[in-house]
Amino acid sequence: MALPVGGIVPFSATDWPGRLTLSVFTQGCPLRCVYCHNPSLQGFEPTPYTFGSALSLLEERRGLLDGMVISGGEPLSCHALPAAIAAVHAAGFKVGLHTSGYSPKRLAVLLDDPSTRPEWIGFDVKALTRDIPGVAGCTPAVAQRMRESLDLVARAAAKHGMGLQLRTTLWHGSPMDNNLAELKELAAGYGQELVLQWARDCDSNGRYHGAGLAEYSAPRP
Repeated sequence: MALPVGGIVPFSATDWPGRLTLSVFTQGCPLRCVYCHNPSLQGFEPTPYTFGSALSLLEERRGLLDGMVISGGEPLSCHALPAAIAAVHAAGFKVGLHTSGYSPKRLAVLLDDPSTRPEWIGFDVKALTRDIPGVAGCTPAVAQRMRESLDLVARAAAKHGMGLQLRTTLWHGSPMDNNLAELKELAAGYGQELVLQWARDCDSNGRYHGAGLAEYSAPRP
């Protein structure tokens, strides 16, 4: 099964701090974040992109690019993710991964194997665990799994020297308005400084949703 690719950015200087990358955006995301910037990646629609074409582009830029960032969507929802990371490594490139930690079970498998362990992870801390269901449109059980994944990446960073960035997205009216300090303390407990980014008023399809961000939605039943 091939990695479902919804988009490719042939050159990025921002998706992995300090690295030049080709970035792949996977299709399929079980979350429904209130500030979602890539709603077109939530489902699976036909696209002209393939993981094979991404690897070919990466090879063409050998000597210019450091590696590939796999973003989403939520890459951990893709069964083909381990094989994709292994293929990039086999080609001699490094891998960065963007994830919210949706599946700690799949994440643990990646981190335990050097061939599938990313050199760097940008981990999206959606909110404090108690607030995640309302922010990400998920169940409390999924929110708890994300916290488990946070523990996993922090341990992998300490054990294997894997690069790690913890970041969270802010908007006016979000739960972080009242508990950002607590979230920063959580990151500090893992030896990390929390990176802050602001939600965009328009998604990647050009649809305006800025006004809706001011209305923090309650957790789904």
